[in-house]
Amino acid sequence: MRHRSILATLGLLACAFGSSCSKRAPAPPVEILVAGAASLRGVLPEIEASYERAHTGERVTATFGSSGELRQQVQGGAPVDVVAFAGGEPVDDLIAHGLVDASSRHVIATNSLVLIGPKGCPRVTFSQLSRVPKDEKIAIGDPRSVPAGQYAKAALERLHQWEIVQPQLVYGSDVSAVLAYARRGEVAAAVVYKTELHGVSGVDLLDELPGGADARPEVVVGLVTGSHAKSAAVSFLAYLEGPEAEKVLTVYGFGPP
Repeated sequence: MRHRSILATLGLLACAFGSSCSKRAPAPPVEILVAGAASLRGVLPEIEASYERAHTGERVTATFGSSGELRQQVQGGAPVDVVAFAGGEPVDDLIAHGLVDASSRHVIATNSLVLIGPKGCPRVTFSQLSRVPKDEKIAIGDPRSVPAGQYAKAALERLHQWEIVQPQLVYGSDVSAVLAYARRGEVAAAVVYKTELHGVSGVDLLDELPGGADARPEVVVGLVTGSHAKSAAVSFLAYLEGPEAEKVLTVYGFGPP
């Protein structure tokens, strides 16, 4: 009797062990790492959430900064799968170094430059920036690493304002820093993307860049050749180029490619 009881107990334990082994823990989600321009910090998380709802088992994680600094991180071996920059030049540079797949390069949206100032500030336009008192500052992105600053410099040069206002310029490390200068009232005017005004208070829109003053800013994406989640990254890139992402980009003020 005791022998039978021990055998029965062992049998129950074996069944229980077999049952627990058959219920394997779910596989961890495939993570897609995105290096995104600061100008995408509002819209990209919404697109990521939409993508994740349609692609169970995948998770998108983004880090934001100036496109120039993010380019340097990719060049330094940062574990990035997708780049989404506020201009073509940093993406093209990565392609030239074999770090981004040239066939994956696509423009998914466009943007535009605007002139803003603190709430209630004196009115001024792009062509009148030389009228800003000499003891007051004007903020733009750092042209050495920030596409918004590069676009701003090119536009001011073509409007014959660059040499005049250059002594008054303060540079932001990315476009969100430029916006912050204006919101804190630390500058008389600032040049940012129009999309920066989405849901933002505390600033006035002073002027929009006149047509033909400069090339239109673009949002350019690409696949990092060293991606550790290449299949998922390709899928996410296709989503960025698709109609669902375009709807969200439009809501945030981005224009079509």
